[in-house]
Amino acid sequence: MVSCRAVARELAEAGVAVISGGAEGIDTEAHHGALDGGGVTVVVAPAGFRHPFPSKNAALFERVVASNGAYLSLAEAHTPANPGVFFPRNACLVALSHLVVVVQAPIRSGARNAAAYARRLGRPLFVVTAAPWIHESRGSLAELRLGAQPFLSVKDLLKVLSTQNLHAIEPLPPTVDPAHPGQEILKFPEASAPGAARAALLEAIGNGACSADEIVVMTGLPAGRVSELILTLRLEGVLVTDPSGRIKIGK
Repeated sequence: MVSCRAVARELAEAGVAVISGGAEGIDTEAHHGALDGGGVTVVVAPAGFRHPFPSKNAALFERVVASNGAYLSLAEAHTPANPGVFFPRNACLVALSHLVVVVQAPIRSGARNAAAYARRLGRPLFVVTAAPWIHESRGSLAELRLGAQPFLSVKDLLKVLSTQNLHAIEPLPPTVDPAHPGQEILKFPEASAPGAARAALLEAIGNGACSADEIVVMTGLPAGRVSELILTLRLEGVLVTDPSGRIKIGK
């Protein structure tokens, strides 16, 4: 039987970003699988940056961000996880996704809540099937009755994604290495150097940028690098966000 980790790894190897909630079990395996495949994975968390949830996954979250992924949260930096945040987190996670795969779901579960949002938002929904006497997967069978597609292989997921108008990440144009004129190299913007990237990000915010997308446009930094810097600077207290989510320099 193919594992969740293996599926996530295969998707990552195909260039698909894997989005999950960072929880123990299936979520953790999905993030690890994406990292195993050398791909990008995003944690949509129910807690702020200073209270990673679950705390035992803090090192995993750091690895996700360092690998050009992201740790996203609807909560303020100092907000711990609480029951009222999990369902809105699921809605955000599904909204960011081009399709949803339910690996395991009891009748009453967060996975089924995410599946409900997938139907509401029109996201293709796949479910890993299981025997009906397995308690942890009875909700998965219920989702099949509601119209979800059975998950059979990663190829099915890739086929669905290929029919959507998605935009691949384009690499930077190659430049010539002066020391080896016959060889082409990929060169990131100068601002991506340690220290320079931080300065460029803060300068962009000082000039009016208030979101990660605006910072990427103004600095030319890779989106993953911007997300990493924002997380680091928020943990240091250099950056804060107002109630509307706008990024600002702290006092």
